Amino acid sequence: MAYLRCTKCGSKALVAASQCPRCAEPFRLLDARGERVKLKRCRGCGIMHRIDASCHWCGDVPAPWRLSGALLRNAAAVALMVVGAGAVWRVAPAVRDFASTRQTRNDVTAAPTTTYANTAPTASDANARYAADSARVAAAVSQTLDSAAAVVLAAGDDSVRWTPAVARTWVNVRSDASRTGEVVGVIQPAARAMLGTDRAGWRQVRSPDVSGWVDPRLFEADSLRTRGN
Repeated sequence: MAYLRCTKCGSKALVAASQCPRCAEPFRLLDARGERVKLKRCRGCGIMHRIDASCHWCGDVPAPWRLSGALLRNAAAVALMVVGAGAVWRVAPAVRDFASTRQTRNDVTAAPTTTYANTAPTASDANARYAADSARVAAAVSQTLDSAAAVVLAAGDDSVRWTPAVARTWVNVRSDASRTGEVVGVIQPAARAMLGTDRAGWRQVRSPDVSGWVDPRLFEADSLRTRGN
């Protein structure tokens, strides 16, 4: 069963309690709007605490770090450049062989029709080598394009999908997806903005004046009705 622990007297209480059963000390589990915040079980002592704060008893960190969308996109760009360089390195020899075979084919085709013993190459030999080298170039290019497409698709799985929205009221824009994040700007009521990545109940936001993280419950989908048309 999940328990809270009073920071004043150390007594245990059920997770649904709002104050300590022994000393009546409030647990302070409400946010600025008066709504109960999310809790998590401490990995060290097993006591429940706010998800946006460390454990008061053993100092368990709130959550492990994670890669941001910008870092993943940069990594995908570097990987794509590496794939492109590898493609040039792999395709270049095949292209040189293809050009050499084509020149040989042209030389044989333009040569006199008189043939002598032990003379080579013949037109049929040049055509066969031309076809083989063409197939090698096509296979190398196809494999390179498949590798590049796989990198782009892997990066696209974490790409941000922005959706239009309209602010219901005054909205504080914070620097991080947390109630403790610094307020970097304000979005006015009925102002339009774009909502992106979801993280711990917060959404990334972009507007003409400010960008950061907001509470998505303070927005509604952008439509003709919300614009007043």
